[in-house]
Amino acid sequence: MMLIYCPEENPRVSWTLDIVFKQLLGIDYRLTTFLDEAIQSDGPRLNYSFKEAGGIPFIEASGMLFERDIRDQSARLIPGKKWANLPTIFAYWKSTDTLPFDIFSAIFYFVSRYEEYLPFEPDEHQRFRSTESLAFHLGIIERPIVNLWILEFKKTLKSWFGESLTFKEPEYQFIPTIDIDNAWAYAHKGFWRTIGGLWNDRKNMEARNFRFQVLRDNQPDPYYTYELINKFHSEIGVHAIWFFLVASHGRYDKNISSGNFYFQDLIRRIALENVVGLHPSYAANSSPSLISLEAECLGAILGHTITRSRQHYLRVHLPDTYRALAHLGIRDDYSMGFADTAGFRAGIASPFRFFDLEENKITDLLIHPFQVMDASLQQYMKLSPEQAILKIKGIVQEVKNVNGDFISLWHNESLSEWKEWTGWSEVYRQLLAIAKTE
Repeated sequence: MMLIYCPEENPRVSWTLDIVFKQLLGIDYRLTTFLDEAIQSDGPRLNYSFKEAGGIPFIEASGMLFERDIRDQSARLIPGKKWANLPTIFAYWKSTDTLPFDIFSAIFYFVSRYEEYLPFEPDEHQRFRSTESLAFHLGIIERPIVNLWILEFKKTLKSWFGESLTFKEPEYQFIPTIDIDNAWAYAHKGFWRTIGGLWNDRKNMEARNFRFQVLRDNQPDPYYTYELINKFHSEIGVHAIWFFLVASHGRYDKNISSGNFYFQDLIRRIALENVVGLHPSYAANSSPSLISLEAECLGAILGHTITRSRQHYLRVHLPDTYRALAHLGIRDDYSMGFADTAGFRAGIASPFRFFDLEENKITDLLIHPFQVMDASLQQYMKLSPEQAILKIKGIVQEVKNVNGDFISLWHNESLSEWKEWTGWSEVYRQLLAIAKTE
């Protein structure tokens, strides 16, 4: 048990210390606001405040965890002295080799997504760009900086307390996830969407003929890759989490109608051996009532309440998106990642409870950050299949080094070997082999 003196107990402090000690270090702790209690304690103890006292190991607080508002933190984000070759923020003016920065404030800043509450330049889908992130500017976007800081902090704690502390390390996990934005390329689209597709193909006879072959069942639909995905998963003994888009048709929401028999049958068959969650529509991001309707629709198909989600187009607007999900009873969300690159959006390779920064409130919604998405590699980063495999290897190794959770995001169409996805089914097969738990 670690006793931690802090001049104030509040949600920011409790949330951060829970991540550091209980989750990542496996140490139970107790917080006290009485300095004398810490001074008189015989066991492992820390002083997290503004001044040293009683010879207790001291971590100087920057003050951010005692603030109530959201403010520009740029003066505190100037990189300080490197620590074990890792960049630091919230650095001390008089830094030491032991701990040259307020590690708790630094972790809070990254994981709470503090920077996403401040003004930034969004992309065309109103998403937070990777180039807007502090991680990008520090050159650590492909490194789980929070987990790496914790590994060094563990060494520091051992130097302070020796064998009086026992740590319980987390275990590496691999969680493949699949998004179904468009269950079939041509089949089961309905009369008017099929007519529209034929009209669009009117000047491309090859495409038109291929569409006809699929519609006549003379050719498999290119997006029907489910048997291949299941084969790949069974080869290494994993099950994926599948997210289905069940929204009404729109500009960015183009899946099969949720009332379609074949689509419902597909969802139920996938759910027999896998966990299924909701893929809230593009339009639903700004409409909690629409998310609720879509969750009810998927729940009716499966016969149970939906508790997992991932936002379509990864549209996460803090805190509104996560507030809406939590209010609807979603317990786990998998949207925390960059659309435009691979890496660690929250600087961490471990799940964490969403902290509502505007309300300074710890919520029950568990956020599961992902690191690699097929569309990021192929469409945004413009990598070849061979380059993508190398990128995946590097990211996976970073996660394994810190015993984190590696979460991949793939789509059924990217295994189609069709059009721009030629060669990418092998990328996914390699990803599974690289990422599997040994």
